[in-house]
Amino acid sequence: MFPLLQESCVRLNYKYCIDCEFIYLCIDMEENLPRGRHGKAINAHASARRELAANHPSKRGRRKGPTPGQGTHDAEAGGSHTRGRTRLGQSLVVQDEFDADQFLNACFDYDDLGSPQVSPQVSPQHSPQDEPQDPPQQPPRQQRRKPVRRKPPKCSRNDDEVGFGGGPTDLSLLTEYDKHMAIPIWYADPNDKEILAVNLRCIASGKKVINIQKPSRRTDRWFWDVVEASGLEPLTRTNFSVLDYGLLWAFVERWHTETSSFHIPLGELAITLDDVQCLLHIPIEGKFLNHGKMSRDEAADMVNSFLGVDRNVVMGHFAKMNGLHLKHSDVEDIYSVNHGLADKAVAEGKSAHEIKLYRDRSIRAFLLFLVCCTIFSNKSSYYVDVVYLQYFQDLSAVREWNWGAAALVHLQHYLDDACLVTVNQMAGYMSLLQGWIISHFPGLSVWAQDPIYSEGMPRNAKFVPGAGHREPSSYRNSLDNIQTYDCVFSPYDDHRHVRPLINSCWFSGWLRCGNLKAKHLPERVLRQFKHVQGIPRKPDLSATPGMSLCEIDRVFMEELDLRMIAEEMRGQAVVSAWDHEPGYMTWFYKVSHPVMRPVQAPASPPRPPNLEVLIEAAEARNDPNMLQVCRGVRDEVERSLREGEAVEGTPVHGTLRRILNLLNPVLTCRRLKRGRGRRYNTRE
Repeated sequence: MFPLLQESCVRLNYKYCIDCEFIYLCIDMEENLPRGRHGKAINAHASARRELAANHPSKRGRRKGPTPGQGTHDAEAGGSHTRGRTRLGQSLVVQDEFDADQFLNACFDYDDLGSPQVSPQVSPQHSPQDEPQDPPQQPPRQQRRKPVRRKPPKCSRNDDEVGFGGGPTDLSLLTEYDKHMAIPIWYADPNDKEILAVNLRCIASGKKVINIQKPSRRTDRWFWDVVEASGLEPLTRTNFSVLDYGLLWAFVERWHTETSSFHIPLGELAITLDDVQCLLHIPIEGKFLNHGKMSRDEAADMVNSFLGVDRNVVMGHFAKMNGLHLKHSDVEDIYSVNHGLADKAVAEGKSAHEIKLYRDRSIRAFLLFLVCCTIFSNKSSYYVDVVYLQYFQDLSAVREWNWGAAALVHLQHYLDDACLVTVNQMAGYMSLLQGWIISHFPGLSVWAQDPIYSEGMPRNAKFVPGAGHREPSSYRNSLDNIQTYDCVFSPYDDHRHVRPLINSCWFSGWLRCGNLKAKHLPERVLRQFKHVQGIPRKPDLSATPGMSLCEIDRVFMEELDLRMIAEEMRGQAVVSAWDHEPGYMTWFYKVSHPVMRPVQAPASPPRPPNLEVLIEAAEARNDPNMLQVCRGVRDEVERSLREGEAVEGTPVHGTLRRILNLLNPVLTCRRLKRGRGRRYNTRE
């Protein structure tokens, strides 16, 4: 009778009363099967599953693959985030498959003996399938890429421990350190290549500026005169065709949003407005770029008016790109086509108005392409943001905008994002970042000097970098063991006749570009300005949290003199490039993590960067001065021999003489080292 009863259970879709508990159990055991990685059940017992699913509402179809134009967009420029959308712009909702196990077991609990027990919420005579139900609504599944960086396990750090391994022990400065990628790097096993030897991505478009066909500087002066007057012409010379990704990521690991600076064993270093003006030669004074989000109609009208592209064609590009974007190739075509039309109009003797119209369109397209491949480079690496076209409406006023601050803010925006533990991509003006690293750390990576470089060119044009290492591990080790002579704190001393140090470089506060803002805190890196570094004030005192964008504009334009670092705060000029006030290194080692990996530095470095920390720690412990102890022993032995306390010829007299012979060479060698200026171990 059991087969007949089982067949009835299956035919009646498992609707049975309490008398059929055994049947429910058998069916559940059959249906409780393993599933694949996407949640689909395996094909075992397919006949029972097909019969069970016959009465269940059919699920909607799924759309496979990425939607057109799907990608990471620049949020600051008004782009959308990556998500799949339908043709009408609505988000795709993917419904999960029907789960037979959940359906069959929803109304039953099991006791210790394994027999099913009726749930008190649902009566066995009243099955949930007696009433029509909608399929369970689940949020759409998102295919997330596995993070490259991993947070350390909870057992890696003792809950009673103050701070983090390797620092900081004082969390008053780096308040968001728990999200930083330095934590998994410190706690990683030496053989964990997933963290320590991972290849991370740096997205750059500067090579496209090198490869784009440019007009002749001799014959097409109408083009280059306007480009040079805009202040953006140096960007055509400051790009690298090869980037050292390992070098870039070794510094990204040491970036901190709270201070807008890199933390290395020597202290803090930052990319300042002075670095931008010397490396790129673009303006660092003037109005901040103040663009916001635009509608598609406004953007299409702007492209039609300034570049001469049909409005319907522009709207088609926007729909294809899923945002206010144009491909790099499209902008390059607009530039070259209008340049050709201008030459053709000149050859045919057209009116000056028509010739100027084509020429202005060509220049605008070139400048838009130039800034979007350099200072506004984003993670897409294939499109430009149309929102920046508004700054080229009046070509005679392009220089009035603060392009240097825009480049710095945009780069810091991506640095703030890339230093987080789960991020594996970096964007922004990568040539600017690598040029800054080479300028301050010339011996850290491989590069050569461009033979056509002259002092009048931007400093970035001097460097021709090599590929270097793809992994940051070797650079990480070099930075952990860096010495003072490896860092050039002020690398532009021989460039001041070209780019002098102006007041804007001393500004301390917020910088802005559109909806983005970044801190500029020169008081934290005074050694880059050839002043003795002291313990700086808190960043919030310079860059007030919550300051509105309009207030940031007003402060920079109207209160620049009041927001500059005063003379008394700058302190004394340095004698040695690494000079700092007493206590600075001790403070820095408490509030930061100067070393990325728990590896000891080489023995007896010429000048260890943590010298002051070691000395002050020894003084705090009241450690005896060994040199003074040796001198005291020598003086006491000489006095004893001089006063005849030990009779000559006795064993005691011979012992004192041997002690004196052992001490004299040590003290003589120490005195010779001091005379050569090599005293670096202890204080007297």
